[in-house]
Amino acid sequence: MKKVLIIAGFDPSGGAGVLLDVKVVRALNSYAASVVTSLTVQDTQRVYDLKPIDPHFFEYQLQKVVEDIKPDSLKIGLLGSLEIAKAVVKILGKYDLENVVCDPVLRSTSGFEFCKSEFVEFLKYDFFKACDVITPNKNEAEVIFDVEIKDFDEDVLSSIQEKMKKMGIKSCILKGGHLPGEVAEDVLITQSSIFRVYAKKQGFTDNIHGTGCAFSTAFATFLAKGYNMYDALKSTKEYISNLIYNSTKIGSGKLILNP
Repeated sequence: MKKVLIIAGFDPSGGAGVLLDVKVVRALNSYAASVVTSLTVQDTQRVYDLKPIDPHFFEYQLQKVVEDIKPDSLKIGLLGSLEIAKAVVKILGKYDLENVVCDPVLRSTSGFEFCKSEFVEFLKYDFFKACDVITPNKNEAEVIFDVEIKDFDEDVLSSIQEKMKKMGIKSCILKGGHLPGEVAEDVLITQSSIFRVYAKKQGFTDNIHGTGCAFSTAFATFLAKGYNMYDALKSTKEYISNLIYNSTKIGSGKLILNP
């Protein structure tokens, strides 16, 4: 059985973060281990507060899990603090980990800021280059690459590709679910190639909790199974489209995914 290690925050509603990630990995017939970066106060409506885990305790946990389990892939979500991000980079540099997928959680859809400016700069120029692929949505990509994205035209994608080379980012998946139109387009950009994957939109992702978490976790799981990035993206796209189509309402806020 393939093993996926999840580094992410804890959402007590179960609609995002570690709880959702574990469900996604299990639904794809793989084994999930996890190290929590931060505790949050949130429900299906919004994020209210965040408390990062002590970075030294976090690093101790992560080191022991990595040494023992030896994961086939790693999914990184909400980091919670600059100190925790630095601890992850330290572990990534110490151990030969493969298939490191980062979902760059900068702010919640309800507007809660997870990262201040110094933290964002560290992610952009130190953290992301330690990963194999990052999976930003439109808004996150605009912050990371300092570019306005109205659509995924060739000029925009080429500009992002050039910035990736300068920043040392190996691969990036731009998620197009937040862009207007009836088709959801995702784009895999490496330092040498650009690939597009399309699917009909199954719902308005701004009204669904946890889509970014589920996407990056599914992608990491398919990589753990031995898929190349393009095939992993196609399979992830199909899987997430089905989850969105079957999303459900459990509270008074957004719909949630239920793998």
